[in-house]
Amino acid sequence: MDYRIKIKTDQQILNLYKKIKQSKVDIPTHVNECFGEKLLDLEAFKWFNENLKKIDGPPLHTLITGDNIVLPSPPIVEPSPEYKEKLRKLEQRLKNKEYDAMTKNVDFRRVRLPEDTISYQIKQINRQLIAVLQFVISTAAGFLFGFMGIELMLSTTFDLGFKLLLGIICALIIALAEIYFLAKKLSEDYEPLETCGKVHQD
Repeated sequence: MDYRIKIKTDQQILNLYKKIKQSKVDIPTHVNECFGEKLLDLEAFKWFNENLKKIDGPPLHTLITGDNIVLPSPPIVEPSPEYKEKLRKLEQRLKNKEYDAMTKNVDFRRVRLPEDTISYQIKQINRQLIAVLQFVISTAAGFLFGFMGIELMLSTTFDLGFKLLLGIICALIIALAEIYFLAKKLSEDYEPLETCGKVHQD
């Protein structure tokens, strides 16, 4: 796709181009093609501006209006099949949850959804607490490794400020890694399940 800005030639610009041709000026092939298509790229436009001065033409800014400028259109990106499939599964899951919520007071088999039980809520809270605790412990262990472990491994003594710097760097690296895996785990938890039931059809 061509992302270059182009200038559309109107009749006034074409008439000035004819005057330039009559002045026996060497016209590059590319410029001639651009005027034939009535669309000037920056190279042809620059050539036109330089030769316009030779024939004492009007100032260039008086020839250009908003209608002459042709901006490139952004490309239309087609969604990938994987994205479409995930979107379809998500819509299917949301429809199933809405249907279950509407019919659980009517159909005795749907009165107790897994999300409505206390045990399910406790399990979810425990999983979140474990994830937070794991994050804190891993970050603290990384800090201790940088603060004390490197010093013990090298059998040397560092200044307190340098030890703090090493500890913070190690803790930060581990914290970023933990955040990545935590976000990945959460995205997997919210990903639509393959075994979702079909939406009720009236």
